[in-house]
Amino acid sequence: MKTQPFQRRPTSQQRPENLPCARSIALSIGAGMLIFILTGCPQNNSGLEEENIQLKKQATKLESVIHSLQEGNKVMQQQIDLLNQESRKTAESYEVQLRDAEVTHQEELRDAQAQMAELVNGPKKDGAKIKILEQEHRKLEGENKWLRSQRDQMRKTLTLHQIGGQSQELPFPFSSASEIIEGALTKNGYSILSSMQTDQKAVYITDRKTSLPPSLELSGFRNQYLLSIEKGPSDHTIIWVRAEFEKISKNGQMFSAQQPEVTDIELRLIQEIHQALSTGAAAHARNF
Repeated sequence: MKTQPFQRRPTSQQRPENLPCARSIALSIGAGMLIFILTGCPQNNSGLEEENIQLKKQATKLESVIHSLQEGNKVMQQQIDLLNQESRKTAESYEVQLRDAEVTHQEELRDAQAQMAELVNGPKKDGAKIKILEQEHRKLEGENKWLRSQRDQMRKTLTLHQIGGQSQELPFPFSSASEIIEGALTKNGYSILSSMQTDQKAVYITDRKTSLPPSLELSGFRNQYLLSIEKGPSDHTIIWVRAEFEKISKNGQMFSAQQPEVTDIELRLIQEIHQALSTGAAAHARNF
């Protein structure tokens, strides 16, 4: 008896010809539902688009403002750096001038001491000349001390502004005041030792002016001005003046002046500058 060979019964996996039909039906149903949803629920995006446009405009404006602020900060930083450089240069200039003056006076002091020693130890003594040299010696020592104090004061002036002194508001523009300052000082016998000026403020230091005593009853004086001007409100100018005013006796001794005298000296310079500005303004008005 022959055994029939084993045959596997057909299954759904062995009939792929039925799958494309089922898939087509499913795709057709899905496409129809999608079309129904899209046509039945129309979307209105006009409001969102308008809001998006406004936001973009605001963002553009903010970017422009930020850029302008950044540019302004750069300019301000450049100005600050420039002023710092000028301040350092001025400080270095003061240091060099004071150091040179101190060296010169030290040399003069040594020469005077050497001459005194030669006269004292020599066979012939000249009492009158020794007395003159002693006075010169005391004078040089006093000037040396003054130079040291002046150097310290100038160092402090670079960081501490307008300590003491007198201040007034002048009804003249800053440019006019800055042009008249040097002429007013020169007229009264003061030359400019150093100055620093910007478009908002100017600082001046004069050379020291010395007037010897005219008689035994009257004393001489030694004075130096530190003054500054800066732009004020309503196109006015604020002026500040401080005087380093000392008196000199007939024998060359230095002594401090009373505060009312110093105040009077400071106010007189302010009035002199005010008068010069008034005269210049009147002459300018006549020319037009």
